[in-house]
Amino acid sequence: MRILIISTFFPSDLNTSTQGVYKRMGMFVEALSKVAQLDVLFYVPSTVDTSPSAIKNQEYAFSQHWKTKVNLFLCPSSTHHQAVPKWKQKWNRAFSFFNQNDFPANQDSLQLEAFETCLERQPDAVFIHRLPAICPILATQEKVPPIFFDLDDIEHIKFMRRLQQPPIRLQSLPNYLQIPALWWGERQAIRSAQLTFVCSELDRRYLTNKLNYKGVVTVPNAIAIPNPQPITSEQTLLLIGGYYYHANLQAANFLIEEVWPHIYPNLPNARLLIAGPQPEKIRSYRSNIAGVEFLGFVDDLDALYQKSRVVCCPIFTGGGTRVKMIEAAAYGKAIVATEVGAEGLNFRDKSEFLLRNDPKAFADACLELLQNDSLCKKLGFSARQMAITFYDRTNVMNLIQQHIQAKNSDLPLSK
Repeated sequence: MRILIISTFFPSDLNTSTQGVYKRMGMFVEALSKVAQLDVLFYVPSTVDTSPSAIKNQEYAFSQHWKTKVNLFLCPSSTHHQAVPKWKQKWNRAFSFFNQNDFPANQDSLQLEAFETCLERQPDAVFIHRLPAICPILATQEKVPPIFFDLDDIEHIKFMRRLQQPPIRLQSLPNYLQIPALWWGERQAIRSAQLTFVCSELDRRYLTNKLNYKGVVTVPNAIAIPNPQPITSEQTLLLIGGYYYHANLQAANFLIEEVWPHIYPNLPNARLLIAGPQPEKIRSYRSNIAGVEFLGFVDDLDALYQKSRVVCCPIFTGGGTRVKMIEAAAYGKAIVATEVGAEGLNFRDKSEFLLRNDPKAFADACLELLQNDSLCKKLGFSARQMAITFYDRTNVMNLIQQHIQAKNSDLPLSK
């Protein structure tokens, strides 16, 4: 049995590519590896070495990282749009799903040829990781085996939310014309697939009940459940994420500029830890704000969470569910989150976390948790139990296999 996996999310550094999108991809890879041999096709930036020797080295690295043998194929993404004026790029994106931002334009001849070469290996199924990777499926004239599609985030909602974030500029209004093209791509992808996976029941109900799409099932984001940690006496808040991603960058700016000024004067011994790659993109990175520490990428998560008392998730845009909130819950940490930050998860306000959207209210919740051990313990314990029940990686991988095997009885549950 052979499955072809296609993705545009190429982890250029396997040691530091630990964000949610890569964790979810790794979870699907491990689940699929238990039912089939895997071919993996990545559409990569033009800066990535795609020579045969480089691919061979990368294939070994990926096989070691995922703990399963994979056959790796790399193809450069098309860059023809880079020579097009910005006004024309916006116009093209409004009328073509294939011309969206960050899409590889992989309906071009080179990208299509790479996909069709992989089809010559006669895979029994194709697994599409995220929406951009559906492009060759929609463009090819070749017969394609059964498709399983991880939409994960609903991209047109994610895109619309970003457009609605301040400041809203007049020149940004034409970007709304891209939403129908994104919606068309999602519709075509879901219709092409035997099963489409999303990460929350909220998203599944939206696609199934409001848009009347068929074959949509929920596969939640998940992590390997770590050992619980005691509450630290240190008055520390933690924000963790990659700050090349707009939602995380906005969260950092909100926390540092609008929330922290309400906390530090009341608790001058408190610290705000900003962990994750590319913190230099944060506006206040070089401002030397008292009590704020930029840690950069942290590879020892156990140590990071051990010295963190409260985890913050002040997300206002994006889609899907936040893996970092699941992670914090699994460690048994008290959490303060916005409505979008907790969206789609089975966590309840005042039971597993505190829900706050206003900067002052967010700060007040953090202040209370930094000083209230019993509330921290209560929230942390409940959050961890919910993480164990719904977001354990082993259980979710079993769910993936069951969904695929139920849809295609030719695929066994083990090699």
